[in-house]
Amino acid sequence: MTERFDIQLGGRESHIDQDDEQAIETGALVGSATNPQEKSTANAFTYLVTPQFKFSSDLMVYARLASGYRPGAPNSFNSDPAVPRKYAPDKTENYELGAKGNLMGTALTFDASIYYIDWKDLQLNLLDPINGLTYGTNGSRAKSEGLELSLGSTPMRGLKLAAWMAWNEAVLTENFPAGSAVHGATGDRLPFSSRFSGNLSADQEFPFIAGATAFVGASVSYTGARVGTFLATADRYVYPAFAKIDLRMGVKYDSWRASLYANNVANRFALLGGGPGNFPPYGFTILQPRLIGVSISRQF
Repeated sequence: MTERFDIQLGGRESHIDQDDEQAIETGALVGSATNPQEKSTANAFTYLVTPQFKFSSDLMVYARLASGYRPGAPNSFNSDPAVPRKYAPDKTENYELGAKGNLMGTALTFDASIYYIDWKDLQLNLLDPINGLTYGTNGSRAKSEGLELSLGSTPMRGLKLAAWMAWNEAVLTENFPAGSAVHGATGDRLPFSSRFSGNLSADQEFPFIAGATAFVGASVSYTGARVGTFLATADRYVYPAFAKIDLRMGVKYDSWRASLYANNVANRFALLGGGPGNFPPYGFTILQPRLIGVSISRQF
């Protein structure tokens, strides 16, 4: 629009057809069977509006209004009559305000945003307690609102510091419909969403022998406590918060890079998923234990 103000516009129209049909082979003596075919059809229009204004070459602010869409789908055949044959699309309206810029020349960079997401017909992946099969269904409405901030700094030659943090409140804004297989009330947190997460990292480069550059670095990441999938009662599994430390060092020469790294150097044990509401209910996904390795790569 002008040298300082511009706006991005976008739209997409989609038509989605999905068919699901399963053939079950039961053996040479018995034969095979074909389950009933399930179909799902939907249309969707999504859009994006993003105006931005440049106060200077070092500071820009922007706003964003956008919609999101995930198609529904047929569920694989399930003999349980309580399981829906298909689930509907879910849709979002996304609102965001942000700023990006440099301070003190380029010594400090920042990227900050605040957002609100209105989520309709929330899609859920549930476990049928009768036969252990998973299926998709829809909940009610939810919201996700929060703040995000990332910083980068080069306080001295060869030293790079970076940090980011995010605060997020992702909760139901309506009770699940009456008769739902799982319990969900207004204010309940969405599965696997932590209220706070963050990361700090530092990397130092310095001259080495024969024109090579050596480097050392470390990073610390934090993930807050999360709750598991929705269950038949209000009691849901809680995955505790955890922090992880990674270390690295190596040498760069021309297009080659060799590094020695140690991820999760403290060998921290943490739960990432699984448990009640999953199959099997006593199985969990855990954070990868301490991993020490060597990497050699070349950039072409």
